[in-house]
Parts: sequence; structure tokens; C-alpha cells
Amino acid sequence: MPVFLVESPLPPVNAEMASLIPQHREVVNELFAEGKLVSYAVAADLSKWWCCVQAKNEFEVMEILGQMPLIPFLKPEIHDLMFYNGADQLMPRISLN
Repeated sequence: MPVFLVESPLPPVNAEMASLIPQHREVVNELFAEGKLVSYAVAADLSKWWCCVQAKNEFEVMEILGQMPLIPFLKPEIHDLMFYNGADQLMPRISLN
């Protein structure tokens, strides 16, 4: 399935945004568990946000992003990637069965 890189500048964090961070992190963890989110990062100076989303198309990416409580504060720019490689792809997933 295609992977899309999503990036956005981050506005200064206000009280409303700060109150949504715990719920936002919970949704991010759920999206990782569902295999929809491949990576997630925030710049140390809180100026920029990135994530890689596994989806069929940009419309599906926007549906996935729409689940994130902080998305109304962001201006996501979506980039369709030719390929995506990560260190986690080097080792097979361990099955506990």
C-alpha cells in the first residue's frame, strides 16, 4: 500500500491545544496499532510536525488525519512517496503465537 509523507508547521501551543495533547497521543498510538501510521515526529523546537501514513490515496490520508484532535490547528501538506524504507523493516515482526 502506498505511503504518504505529511508535514505541517506547528503554531504556538495555546491552552486549547495543550489540553488536546493526551487525546491526540492516544489516537496516534491507535493509528500505529492499526498499521495506518508508519512514523510520527515533532521538531524539538515545536516548529514542525511530520508523519508517514499508509493509505490508498490522499483522500484516505485526510480521513486518517481527521481522527487526530490537533489536526484543526495544522496545515497538512501531503506528499506521495515513491518508496518508504525504515529500520523496522529490516527485522521480521515477532509473533507471540
